[in-house]
Amino acid sequence: PSPSLNPQLEPHPSSAMFNSVASELRTIFGLSGSRSAGSSSSSAAAPTGGSSPHGTAVWVSIDPRTGDLSLYPPAVVLALEQAYRAGRPRQVHLGGRGLGSLYDQLSVDLGGHGETPTQKRAGGGKRDVRRIEVADAAPREVRLHVVRERGWRISDEPIPGVTEERVVPLTAMPSVTDFAAPAPRPGREFLGTFRHPTPEDLQERAATIERDDANGMVGIWEWCRVAEAHDPGNLSPEMWAVYSAEHDAEIEKSFRAGETKALIAIGIRTYEIMFEGATAGGRQVDTRHKKRRFVRRRPVRAAEREAALQAAESALSAAVAEDPSLADAECVICADSFADTPAMPVIRLPGCGHRFHGACVQDLADKRKTCPCCRAEVNWREVKTMATPTVTFTNSPPPPGAAHVESI
Repeated sequence: PSPSLNPQLEPHPSSAMFNSVASELRTIFGLSGSRSAGSSSSSAAAPTGGSSPHGTAVWVSIDPRTGDLSLYPPAVVLALEQAYRAGRPRQVHLGGRGLGSLYDQLSVDLGGHGETPTQKRAGGGKRDVRRIEVADAAPREVRLHVVRERGWRISDEPIPGVTEERVVPLTAMPSVTDFAAPAPRPGREFLGTFRHPTPEDLQERAATIERDDANGMVGIWEWCRVAEAHDPGNLSPEMWAVYSAEHDAEIEKSFRAGETKALIAIGIRTYEIMFEGATAGGRQVDTRHKKRRFVRRRPVRAAEREAALQAAESALSAAVAEDPSLADAECVICADSFADTPAMPVIRLPGCGHRFHGACVQDLADKRKTCPCCRAEVNWREVKTMATPTVTFTNSPPPPGAAHVESI
């Protein structure tokens, strides 16, 4: 009989522990001893570039609700394989590859010693992920075993009466010679003079955090209301706005962990918070819409941070006092209620009066589209902001003598 595909499920490579785990997996899948034609690569050496002489690899995720397996598209496979073979970074963001807004919200945690990869969605939601080595002569399909435990997961071995087999045809696998290509990143022209952190910068950042901690200070992250500020350091305090408590904590976590960026979702849009050099700041970048703005981290006392985060809820309360129906309303674009997202600017369209998150409707404003609810024509220059003051849109000229501001 023709040989079947034996998937080699490997944790993130880096040490002798990897060799031990891979050896156990070879035993599970019957790969110990000689390798038959069509089986996947069983090499346990940590990959450091180049390609396996036995074939290539695919990456698969499972829908926890249905148990369906999905192959990642070639552009994502290239990014995952580059990070896997280099041994870093652990978090791989899937956005910015021209695959649409869904992928802009996704990242894959490659896992540490003995851990399996996990897909994460900004705002919540996880999926099991596996890397599968495929021999050149193997059948063009993937066979994996899955199990339902409060949601479908991938099982690393079959369990009679418990697991089920899933089969996915292999399509559009990338060439292994492409794995050495650099991962795409925003161009220099788009980011201007932005400087990516060096190892020395990260050491200086860690020292700054240590000093802040010793002085009893905590960080709070703010985004600049002025879209194209030439000198953000000289802007008045009211030109800076705080993130929600959830987003603030996510950004601070990545900053403290020595990451080069954090990924957050605001409404239907996804942003990269890119940390610059050794500074306590950087850029908020929406690669898809080619928008960016400055962000900064201010060391403050814990009480001051709490007060600043509570101010966003106060702004929403004021808007609710003006329009009580806002308390139970939601943005029809992202389906999040305004009450649950107090830090997000809420706008009201002139004429029809329909309300949305400013971030969600930004793309419509840029293209001067009609209202998504009633298709009424909209003069985007007259859009009113209800919960956060002094916010307009990028295609709206500022009043004479005023700074140019835009929605988040």
